[in-house]
Amino acid sequence: NTEDTEDNILGQINWFVGKGTCLAKGYPMSDHSEWNVELSKIRDVLQYRRNINSTLQKNTDSFCQLLLSKQRSRGSIDMLVLDSNASLMLKCALFDDSLEDQECRPETRGLECFANLRDKIFHLGNASLQFGIVSEFYHLYPTSTSGDLHLLKVGLMSHDSLAYVFVKNQFHECLFDTDADATRNMQIYMEESDLVGAKEWAKHDKWIIKGGVAEFRRRIQQYYGDENDSCYEIAPPQYTGLAAGRLYGHRKKLPNDVSNDLQFSMKCVVGALTLAFGQHEAWGIIRPFFLELMLLSPDELRSSYMGISSIASTYKKGRK
Repeated sequence: NTEDTEDNILGQINWFVGKGTCLAKGYPMSDHSEWNVELSKIRDVLQYRRNINSTLQKNTDSFCQLLLSKQRSRGSIDMLVLDSNASLMLKCALFDDSLEDQECRPETRGLECFANLRDKIFHLGNASLQFGIVSEFYHLYPTSTSGDLHLLKVGLMSHDSLAYVFVKNQFHECLFDTDADATRNMQIYMEESDLVGAKEWAKHDKWIIKGGVAEFRRRIQQYYGDENDSCYEIAPPQYTGLAAGRLYGHRKKLPNDVSNDLQFSMKCVVGALTLAFGQHEAWGIIRPFFLELMLLSPDELRSSYMGISSIASTYKKGRK
């Protein structure tokens, strides 16, 4: 019965009720008793599963160090470490075990609450990331048409792009399941695509458009404007294998079993940051990892990747 199924689903998620927009600040969990009950349940499980908690804590600390590598101040990252709710959200985001073989692994029993919360965090992260990306593009390219904005958004939020960025920045090393087939397969695809992309970049002094690295650094400098501090050295571009939402050598989307779990994890991380700090600050933390992919205008994306990426070939300019 469809209605029974819907009732069951609503019964499982009815505690996840919005009491704040999560835009300017994080979710007010202290005002929501059911959130506190759910988080207490997870803390009890971690207290009992000390080995799992130890692994997740180590992974959380490592992930915070990776985030810190691209931040211009460490205030939010310190809070992510010190605030118990924020830290717990991130632990849930990094717990990528599907629990499918739970009966054969007694050490994972009782962790369903972790997996359930992670699913909810994913949906929030998906919306938060999309909001941050579209808002950023709207201000970066104010004369863009509807087709332009779709191209920019889809190119950055494709499963392949998110999985590539996740692995390229070593985020995958902080996941609970360090032996996932998806990660190994993604790395194989990335190695091949990086080689192909490097040959293209070599035509323009190690970037995709004329001017090469010098032009890339000029755009970074222009982006930060007065906020840019000369003490920060601008690193060269690193996403050699990405081509407008696809990987070089693969005009169409990679198989789901390669990129899907990794893009899911990326959105879970963004969801955890959004719950902890609010969407604005969460985007500020994660944005430096995407900025390189936001520096090409819609026309530059089309001219550089037409015929190489199905996305660049599909999204025309459209109307204003």
